[in-house]
This record gives sequence, C-alpha cells and structure tokens, in this order.
Amino acid sequence: MPSTGRRFPATSRASTVPGFSQRQLVTVLSALILAVFLASLDTTIISTALPTIAGEFNAFESFAWVGTAYIVTSTIATPLLGKLSDIYGRRLVFQIAMTVFLVGSLLCGLAQSMGQLIAFRAVQGLGGGAIQALAFSILGDILPPRERGRYIGYFTIAFAGAAILGPLVGGFIIEHWSWPWIFYINVPACLAVSAICHRALRLPFPRREARIDLLGAALLSAGIACLMIALEIGHDGWTRGSTLGLFGVAALLLVAFIAQERRASDPMIPLRLFANPVVRTCALLGMSAGVIAFGAGQFLPLYFQDSLFVSPTESGLRMLPMMVGVTITTFGVGRLIAHTGGYKRWPVIGTWLSVVGLVGIAQIDGGTPYLWLVVPMIFMGMGSGSVFTSTSIATQNAVDFRDLGVATATVMFFRSLGGSFGLAVFGTVLNATVRSEIPSRIGVEPDAAAGFIRSPAQIEALPQLERTAVIDTIALGVSRVYWICAAVMLIGAVLALVLPERPLRTRAGISDAMESAAAG
Repeated sequence: MPSTGRRFPATSRASTVPGFSQRQLVTVLSALILAVFLASLDTTIISTALPTIAGEFNAFESFAWVGTAYIVTSTIATPLLGKLSDIYGRRLVFQIAMTVFLVGSLLCGLAQSMGQLIAFRAVQGLGGGAIQALAFSILGDILPPRERGRYIGYFTIAFAGAAILGPLVGGFIIEHWSWPWIFYINVPACLAVSAICHRALRLPFPRREARIDLLGAALLSAGIACLMIALEIGHDGWTRGSTLGLFGVAALLLVAFIAQERRASDPMIPLRLFANPVVRTCALLGMSAGVIAFGAGQFLPLYFQDSLFVSPTESGLRMLPMMVGVTITTFGVGRLIAHTGGYKRWPVIGTWLSVVGLVGIAQIDGGTPYLWLVVPMIFMGMGSGSVFTSTSIATQNAVDFRDLGVATATVMFFRSLGGSFGLAVFGTVLNATVRSEIPSRIGVEPDAAAGFIRSPAQIEALPQLERTAVIDTIALGVSRVYWICAAVMLIGAVLALVLPERPLRTRAGISDAMESAAAG
C-alpha cells in the first residue's frame, strides 16, 4: 500500500458516518488504542511491583487479590457497560468508563493498606473492562465490517505491547521511583484520551427509550464475581467447602439471571443473541482462543525462569515470537478480510496452525533449546490472532446496530472467561504434577513437594538431584498444560469449520441505524 503520510491506512471507504472525516477517524482511533493499551497494561504492570507492595503493607498472604480484584470487576463490567452503551450512546458511556478508570488509578496510588488497594483495584477494573469492550464497539460504529479488519491490528499491538511492556515498565518504576507511580502514570494519558474523545467522537447516535434491567445486572454481576473468585481460590483445593460453595452460588445466580432475562422487557444480555449461530459460534471459538492466549501464555515464562534460569525480563522477551504471530496474523487477516469480503477460512487456517504449534511446545523437557520453540510459539500466536480478528468482525456483522455493543462485549467476555478457566485448570495440573513427580524422584512426602518450587535462584542453588527433579517436573507440568491446550484448540478448529459465513456489510453501523430511524 502506498504511503499516505498518516498513521493509519487511508481509504475512500474509511468511514461511512455522515460528517465523520478521515482526520477524525485517525484521531479517535489513536485515542482508543491508547485507552486499550492503558487498560491492558494494568493487568500486567502490577506483577513486578506486588512483592514490594506486599512487603510495605506486610500483607504477603493477600497480595494475589490485587490482581484478582481487577480481573473480577473488569469481567463484570464488560457485558454490563456494553449494554448501557447500546442505550445511552458509546461516547457518554466511554467517558464514564475513562473517569472510573482514572479515579481508580488515583485511589490505588493513594492506598494506605492492602485492603484499600484491593478495593481500589476493583474500582479501576470496572473502568478497564469497559474501556476494552467499548473501544471495539466504537470501531463498529464508525467503520463498516468490510473495512474494519484493516484497523484491528493496531488494537492488537496495544494488547501485545501491554503484555510485553507491563512487567518491564513496572520493574523500571519500582527501581527508579515508587510503586504508586505505577498507577499515577495513567492520569495524564486518561485525561488526554477523554479530551480527544469528547471533542472528536461526536456521533449521531440514535438514543432509544429503554428500562434498565437492574435485577438482571445484579444477578449477572454477583454470579460472575462468585465464579471468578472460585476459580482464583480453586488453586488451593477444588474440593474445599468454600470453593464448592462459591461454585454452587455462582450456578444458582446465573440460572436466576437466565430466568430474569427471559421475562425482562429489555434484558441486559438478550438471549436472542445466542440463537444467532454466528454469535454463538464466535463466543465459543473466542473462549477456546482465550484459553490459549490468556491462560497458557502464563506458563512458558514460568518454564523459562524455573527450568532454564533466565531473568524475568528475558523470559518476557522470549515470548516475543507468540506476540509476533498474533500481530502478523491480525494485520494480515484483517486486510485479507477487507480485500476478499470473507472471514471463515482464516480462523480455520489459524486454529490448525495453532494446534501444530501447541503440540510442538508440548514436547519440551528440562533441556529443550529455546530456538526449537520459536516457530511453535509463532504458530500458537497465529491461532489466537486469526480467531480474535475474525470473530470480532463476524459478530458485529451478524447483529443489528441496537445490539452491537452488548454483542461485542459478550464475545469479549467469553474470551476472558476462557482465560480464567484456563489459568485455574492449568494451575491445578501443574500443582498436581509437582505433588506426584517430585516425591517419586527424590523420596519426599507429597505435602513437602511444593516447598521445592522457589525462586529461580533458589532452585538453581539446590543440590544436583533435587535441582534436576524440580527442573524436569516443571517442564513436565508445562508440557501437560500444552497438550491440554492442543486439545482445546482442536475443538476450536472444529468450531471454525462450522462457523456460518455471511456477506460483510459495507456501511458503518451508525449510518444504517440513522437511516432506519429516519425511515421509521
């Protein structure tokens, strides 16, 4: 494509919203990408700071909840604010989400105890989850599905960049300043994004009268919270009374939510969405890819640090091939969809490449050379990239404008849910491997096995027999995780084969909605 002198590719069909210029498009997309980057960064930047924060507050037993609180509330916010944006307009709800994220960031930096920090991270997560869902919904407002793929790659760079840079930026801030600045750096960026969107994101949104399904919102929020917390504490034992109780409460609340949605005049998540075969298949396909991207992606760095003894920074950099695969595929698939007008073949190809890559990674042992993993990691990333791009476009293309926000958010919610399930199950698999393998290798009691999984420096300092046992056990546990991932992505490949393909619309969502409103 010839150079246009602009950050984004120019096209005569860039936006079919009346009065919405190419310059506005570039300005708004730049602000949205920055917002997505900030919201994604706050899920990873905290990891390197948590030991310092826990030490300052003398609360090592609860530091994991700093991350969990953000994930729980961001998951809850995704479908709820997506629905509200369908009623009140994307610009208003997005500005509210940015304000909540900014206030949560300020409060986190001002926290005086671990309890306060956990509570304020929950506030921040409400804004962060909504930002990511609304950014993709706004993309659907201003770009027709046929052209949308050209731009999604920039959002993928924001996700991938946050995953890579988060631990590095967090470590730099802890080393040179103090931990509150991890949250304060969000403030100027949030103000800039809010100012840009307030000025440039002026869309002719056809607001409609609707009653908010408050009971449905409460049941869904409580059900998701119980489910996410149960998945988090399940690492300590899936048969514990507290874990089983939370799963039971979550099931009851979600059943009650479905019953409420059946009788609500304007449900929070219209169940008719799941009668749409495109939306239903995209949700399940996205969930499969979420298991890989957000779940399995956490375990290779563990292998790099505890089996190959590289630094945390280097372990993050070693994940670059996966991010390269995601980014290349997203840009490539987006442009191919825009060029051909079809989306189905790309998740089919991507998921099968991902299966091959996951099976390749599953071959690791305690001495696998890193270079042997580069191509499999690229293939693994290509699967996630192709699925995320194609399912976003297919979902938005398959629903009416009135449901665009909630449909987009629902598919993203299933991706996050897949990642949460993946982390929970894979953590259990790894722990079970440690408890079974280390005792058989060095003759200790199963309850003592976890005591050998320490920092990389401590593992490297163990006697030869114990060090080899730990290295090989971690490699075996990670190998089992990736065999499970390969099976999950094989299911994804089957789902991609049955994904219905529909002609892509060539007009932006708001334009069609405004014409329908005028005709009515």
